[in-house]
Amino acid sequence: MKSATFFFLLLTGLSGSLRAQSTTDSLRRRGELTGARPSGDLLAKPRARAATQRTTASEPVQQHLLQTDINLAQASASQLPDLYDRFMTTTRDERRKWSYQDWDNAGQVLARLNERYEQVRTELPLEERLRIRSFQGEFHTLRGARKVKDKISD
Repeated sequence: MKSATFFFLLLTGLSGSLRAQSTTDSLRRRGELTGARPSGDLLAKPRARAATQRTTASEPVQQHLLQTDINLAQASASQLPDLYDRFMTTTRDERRKWSYQDWDNAGQVLARLNERYEQVRTELPLEERLRIRSFQGEFHTLRGARKVKDKISD
């Protein structure tokens, strides 16, 4: 009787570990374990999706920040590193005179870039993905620094 119970527990544990492994494999294939933002981010995804749906052609703010007129929904993976670079160059050059609205507009353009990046990132070499992640982090650092500076000034 004890061996039957032990066998049943062993079999149950084995099926659970197989299920966990297949879940991990499916998450890895979808990109959720490769440095991507978790898909459970319910607040950022709808806003980014709405921003992209609204923009079939490039908006003036996006044109200015990216220094080009491009439909991000159709941008190729090979174009993204240059677009992020242009975006951050403009941000670095103009950030000191930006209002909160300017930061919000830049955040919306970054959300569109990020959405396209999530769709095509597996087509990019690791070095380019790391470079893009650095640009994303730099933007949020600069935005946070501005908020801190404003709080200290008050």
